[in-house]
Amino acid sequence: MRLLYLHYGPQSGVTASVSTELARAGVEVLHANAIERFLYQLRPGSKIPNLRPAAVRGVFEAMQVHGRRWKPYYLHTTFAFDHLTDLADEAIRIARPDAVLQAGVLFAPGHDRGIPTHLYLDHTRAIAERYEPVEGLPPPIPFEPRWRAREEAVYRRADAIFTMSEHAARSLRDDYGVDPARIRVVGAGPNVEPDPGELGLHREPAVLFVGKNFVPKGGPELLEAFAAMRREHPRARLWIVASSAPASLPEGATFLGLLGREALARLYATASVFALPTLREAFGLSLLEAMVFALPVVATRVEAIPEIVADGETGHLVAPRDPPALARALGALLADPAQARRLGAAGRARSLARFGWGRATAAMLEAPGLSTARTSALRAL
Repeated sequence: MRLLYLHYGPQSGVTASVSTELARAGVEVLHANAIERFLYQLRPGSKIPNLRPAAVRGVFEAMQVHGRRWKPYYLHTTFAFDHLTDLADEAIRIARPDAVLQAGVLFAPGHDRGIPTHLYLDHTRAIAERYEPVEGLPPPIPFEPRWRAREEAVYRRADAIFTMSEHAARSLRDDYGVDPARIRVVGAGPNVEPDPGELGLHREPAVLFVGKNFVPKGGPELLEAFAAMRREHPRARLWIVASSAPASLPEGATFLGLLGREALARLYATASVFALPTLREAFGLSLLEAMVFALPVVATRVEAIPEIVADGETGHLVAPRDPPALARALGALLADPAQARRLGAAGRARSLARFGWGRATAAMLEAPGLSTARTSALRAL
């Protein structure tokens, strides 16, 4: 089966992981990044503007809709949706696949060509619209009826919709009226997993934080909690893996930047607690990574996280923006290594039993549209 994977870049490793597991299952995976030519930079992360006419108009439209906060929501205009849909349709026309798998709903999966189309989501726009305003974060995305109408049409036309969480599936049912029979919660998996020699290593009295964007992931609250907790645990350390962090850190905290797989795996294997006091979280892949390394988790009780972390069994959940509660949870695990090991072992068992990219893609391939396309492709050989 030739499957066209319509996506918008690496997506925190999701694109590569899904592609790898589909290929292992015998699927020929073709790729198309619909937003690559439409970004307002010439290349992701560069400071050189993209002067293609569509990108220039895209910037103008985003400024009109979102004002000075246009950058985080550059792709959330009806112009962007329609233009990216045309690019997706072009990719489908060129690839001529047996089926389409699309990440997210920033565009429609091409015009109707009689090809089975499927979506893989961690979120919906309706969820983002309900966010509470938080100082230092982009404001909740505003309700825009024309964009929402386009989004709903994509859901309505998809052969199946795969979600990472029940949280996202609930939004599809309640906010968009999607038939539950077309929704499948397939989960996700860790992008960093331990080699056999990375389990059972000596654990340092260290709290590990992994989150590219420090503020949305609750980094400031963690610094406050760690400083308070360290007064009772003076040997405790905090390892921060992020793209940036404040220049002034509490004693015992170390900023490590973004790390490759080998260095990150070493931290997962030797820390005593994983902390992610995030304020907003579509899913939380780093939580799965910590759990598969048998690392107990302290996280916030938001969005899909309670589906991943079993409170009191694999870690502790606290309210967002509550440094005292966060400090108590971290301190309790550092003070009781035996309990930390029990929770960590339970987390690893939960991760292996319920999550994983192989498990997620196998569930996708059982959906009627993909299974039919796969069978037809095999018969054609």
